Amino acid sequence: MTEIFSGKAFAFKKEEYLLEKVYNLRKKGITPKLVSIIIGNDPASVLYVNLKKKAAERVGCGVTIKNFDAKTKKQVVLDFITQQNTDKKVNGIMIQLPLPANFSEKDREDLIQTIFQDKDVDGLRSNSKFTPPTAKAVIQIMAVGEEHEHLKNYPAKVVVVGASGFIGRQIIAALKKLKPNKYKLVELDSKVKNLKAKTSVTDILISVTGVAGLIKAGTVKAGAILIDVGAPKGDIAKATYGKATFVSPVPGGVGPVTISCLLENLVDAALATPEL
Repeated sequence: MTEIFSGKAFAFKKEEYLLEKVYNLRKKGITPKLVSIIIGNDPASVLYVNLKKKAAERVGCGVTIKNFDAKTKKQVVLDFITQQNTDKKVNGIMIQLPLPANFSEKDREDLIQTIFQDKDVDGLRSNSKFTPPTAKAVIQIMAVGEEHEHLKNYPAKVVVVGASGFIGRQIIAALKKLKPNKYKLVELDSKVKNLKAKTSVTDILISVTGVAGLIKAGTVKAGAILIDVGAPKGDIAKATYGKATFVSPVPGGVGPVTISCLLENLVDAALATPEL
């Protein structure tokens, strides 16, 4: 029987744990604070930032949302980030992606690299102290799937479809930090030839392409663990669920867990403040 993972329930349990940690921090006069930067008015970005704010407030963290017009000069945003870097009350800074089309890839990297390493709670810097929340969420969900389904054959074969994308690269990097004898990692592009031949023999399938319904019923192994990271509609067709033993769906799977992982990073950043 297929188990459908509830990211909302998992995140709720994490929030209870974080609430206690934040309570103890606040007793010492420290309230974890996140500054979230939005450039432009992309509806999905605005929605996601507001979800983060609500979740942060539930566990007692503070969130400041800074909105910039899409035509704002890069230097203006850089100056704002520099100000937040030096504010001792700010523990985390993040830039909501994607940026407007008038910001180049270099602009994006310049903004990200300006965030202090110990405040990069979104894990976007190349030398960040934090695992990117989505990648962290995928690993935690994998652990739940393995625990519930008791994979016995190791190393388990893990296929990541969309491995060359922005989020895909983060997931690959995080997976490579795990025990090397536990997983056999295969990186695939969404346009790879003979996708079925490669995905139908994998124990754990992670898809992060943004191509709705890319993974169909005939392309997954019976008894596999499926983790959908596609957005906004999900990569893995619901027709595949019956063949799997564990599914993290879209919506309701990785999304809520990603937000809880961001908050976990924020709390860890606050715990690392020199005052403690």
